Amino acid sequence: MSAQYEALATKARAMYGRRLRRAELARIARLGSVQEVLAELCQQPAWAQAAQALAGEPLVTRARLEDALRGQVRQEGLRLASFLPQKDWPLMDFPVRRAELERILAALRRLHARLYRETEELPRAYVSRAGVDLEKLRQCTDFNGLVDATQGSIFHDALNRLRAGETLPDYGITEALLWSVYYRYTLQLVARRYAGDTRRLLEQSVGSQVDMLNIMNILRMKQYFPEEDDFLPVLLPNHYKVRPEQIRAMCSAPTAQAVMEMVEATPYASAFRGAAPEELQNRYGAVLYQLSRRQLRMGKPSVYTAVAYLNLRELELRAVVSAVETVKYQQDLNPALLEFLDD
Repeated sequence: MSAQYEALATKARAMYGRRLRRAELARIARLGSVQEVLAELCQQPAWAQAAQALAGEPLVTRARLEDALRGQVRQEGLRLASFLPQKDWPLMDFPVRRAELERILAALRRLHARLYRETEELPRAYVSRAGVDLEKLRQCTDFNGLVDATQGSIFHDALNRLRAGETLPDYGITEALLWSVYYRYTLQLVARRYAGDTRRLLEQSVGSQVDMLNIMNILRMKQYFPEEDDFLPVLLPNHYKVRPEQIRAMCSAPTAQAVMEMVEATPYASAFRGAAPEELQNRYGAVLYQLSRRQLRMGKPSVYTAVAYLNLRELELRAVVSAVETVKYQQDLNPALLEFLDD
């Protein structure tokens, strides 16, 4: 076993040891203001780096705090990548590809709404490894400019097919298409570069995400657009343990309840059983949490150790962001988010 992977696992586990716990998140969600949340996070080892960087600012908004927390996770990913051999670098660029995807979608939302919102600054290492021209994307004023900004990225060909004069493409269809490109690229990368247990674990992680996203999208369509019969735009063209014929049968099912009955015949039955449409995203996160936590704590060190760590931190970030929003809007914290944290 490579000493680099042993060092990576030691580093990742030490970093994860500073994570936020369920009781701490629940307490944060009961605070009275975003400023109080910031002060609390300054005392929490898991998020002190981001929070302390904002401590000197007179009034920190919810969006500003969320951007800083997200930036910390990105920096942690870069630190872990420095422990990996060069052959793993293309795979460990997956946060860069996701950041590109998120910024493309943000630009498309801006074009649809004609409303500009500044996005948080990416680490210099992200910018240097991006295939998208991020500055050109930020400044684009139409869809042609958006597509031109993606020249050289994995997303360009798919976006180029959506050009249709002055008309902006449907946001939902574009989002599904970009995620399809992202997952297809990742699975192809895994197939080309890895073998044995490492390939199996990576395919399990990515493949399970694809399967569950497809089930979630079908359930949402059946619930909110029952008259729609074209599911192709929202389905990812890959599968892992849900066979294509099962997907086709779900698409043909008359109701969401009928889809849920078919899900019982898949390995994801327990994850979806009894879930309301608004709970699907958290059910998906809970499965990813269990898989990633098991790998980080007990799995054989490999590049997947870094992937598992970042999965866990993204889920923790989602829970913290939700807690910030809970405080901002004086709501109750969704208890399902506590499942992304340890006791």
